[in-house]
Amino acid sequence: MEMKEQDYMSQRVDDQINWLEGKSAFNQQRYKFSKSIVIVASVSIPFMAGFIEDGDQATVMKFAIAFAGFIIALAEGLSSLHKFHENWIQYRGTAESLKREKIIFLTQSGIYRDNPNAFRDFVVAIEGILANENAKWQEITANEVVIEK
Repeated sequence: MEMKEQDYMSQRVDDQINWLEGKSAFNQQRYKFSKSIVIVASVSIPFMAGFIEDGDQATVMKFAIAFAGFIIALAEGLSSLHKFHENWIQYRGTAESLKREKIIFLTQSGIYRDNPNAFRDFVVAIEGILANENAKWQEITANEVVIEK
């Protein structure tokens, strides 16, 4: 069954661009939130250390410093586990590659100019970009530690 240009553009290309942009934005927000927590907790430690005095208040300040260290480790660990930064960059890069190819095709520029097989070449290029994205995703997930029960 042959797919029409307009259907392929909306059902495959635009759909993938929207999905990738959404995932990129999600991961960017999580990455920046995690790094903001780390920054705030990190700068609070030396600040709080300056207020440690003998007595009951010292115990509270020591607990607060320890808790800030815990928050830093937790935020960094979760960011690393979920690969927010890597996913943000990867999804953004793939979305931009798809948009670039779409613009070149729609303007009939580059390899698509005066090309009787322009649409078929476009599909091959798009599917190549998506296959590369899938291969990168598989590589990232293959490197994750699997915990068996």
